Amino acid sequence: MRPRLVLIATTALVGQNALAGQGAPVAITDVAVIDGSGGATRRHQTVVVHGGRITAIDSAGRVALPAGATVVDGRDKFLIPGLWDMHVHLAKAGAPSLSLFLANGVTSVRDMGGDFAAVRAWRAEIAAGARVGPRIRTAGPILENAARVRRMKKRGTVEPVDRYRASVADTIDARRVVDSVAALGADFIKVRTVASDEVYRAIASATRRRGLTLAAHGDIASPEAMLAAGQRSMEHAIYPSLQKRDPQTRTRLVRELADAGVAIVPTMVNYYQWLIVPASDARRIVEDSAGRIDPRRRYISGYLLEDWREQVAERDGVTDALIRRFYLPRAYRSVLRDFRELHRAGVRILPGTDVGVALQYPGFSLRDELTFFVDTIGMTPMEALVSATRSAAEFSGQLDSLGTVTIGKLADLVLLEADPLVDIRNVGRIHAVIARGNVFDRAALAAMLETVARGATAQGSPVQPRQ
Repeated sequence: MRPRLVLIATTALVGQNALAGQGAPVAITDVAVIDGSGGATRRHQTVVVHGGRITAIDSAGRVALPAGATVVDGRDKFLIPGLWDMHVHLAKAGAPSLSLFLANGVTSVRDMGGDFAAVRAWRAEIAAGARVGPRIRTAGPILENAARVRRMKKRGTVEPVDRYRASVADTIDARRVVDSVAALGADFIKVRTVASDEVYRAIASATRRRGLTLAAHGDIASPEAMLAAGQRSMEHAIYPSLQKRDPQTRTRLVRELADAGVAIVPTMVNYYQWLIVPASDARRIVEDSAGRIDPRRRYISGYLLEDWREQVAERDGVTDALIRRFYLPRAYRSVLRDFRELHRAGVRILPGTDVGVALQYPGFSLRDELTFFVDTIGMTPMEALVSATRSAAEFSGQLDSLGTVTIGKLADLVLLEADPLVDIRNVGRIHAVIARGNVFDRAALAAMLETVARGATAQGSPVQPRQ
């Protein structure tokens, strides 16, 4: 049987049965491969995918195409590994977000806590081919200081707090809750706030005992305490900033963070595209269902939209002048200096968007985060791309199967129309996405986006935390 010289347009219907093309051979011919390792671009390559894995990579004329293969013309295009978003909240984002990630080339995500039952169900459906979406690693419910949980419930919130947060009051609670979350099947433990340093250490100890890794905000304890506890990632920023330390101490801490393999997930897009956005501007975007101000708004509905509205309402009373001209910019300048120093010292910096926070768009916002890595931290486009591919997979313990374009690895790939090493923004110029060996061309990706947009229009804004 001769190869078919077509670009497959896999039907991308969210929530329906297994996708067409699963397991069928695919050959991407005459393509420039940027493999995610940091090595030079290899041009005029043919990449063969069969059974959901990469089975061949070689010069275009040296690869025998499998019988019946669907051939994707890769001329003047660039093949990269599927991207990772290393800080999302899927339960807040809802089921529609899953196809939004995939449509933007985000084939793997690190879920930082929420309704574990919902996320586990979606993960199983994606693995079975019954739902379109990324691979998911998840923390389960977020460990939270019991006093903060009580305050949230007293104040009232659209979030179903008991499904999203695990209350921890003391060291006994710490061990019990970690054991419970581990028993659910969480991939790691995420802690957001603690009652005391003793409780933090108890959480860390219980996490190690269960053979899991610990992720937490960078302000939960001192860097010294986080290093001693074996915390594997610091989310958002180290605060107070390392700039407040004397130069010798700062140099030592940065070196120790690098040596320990700790990852920093800055979620810079959260700062630039939410925290310093005036509340009046944010409110106009949130209420603009047609997406006239920001076209990405068309894809947001339901519980996520209601949660955004609540977040905007919480900003009332905080003046735009205070936000823009004083507190946040002054504090963030020191944080940016930290990021630059950490990067120069070789500390692993990974891209995350904090999807679930207002004005963070599933899938789309990762492009902006990578752009901030280049424009603000000083990464090269290659370094930014590696951070979202090889480094993210390695940190997640999945480099054996993901993160690079390598024979034998799972076929999660993105075909771009322009070189991301010339401009990292080109990761948004997507020609096709290959996920679990299935090919989604531009028409299929556009159909996925339109399905979500139509659903958002039809759904309106009911409060449905689990979809």
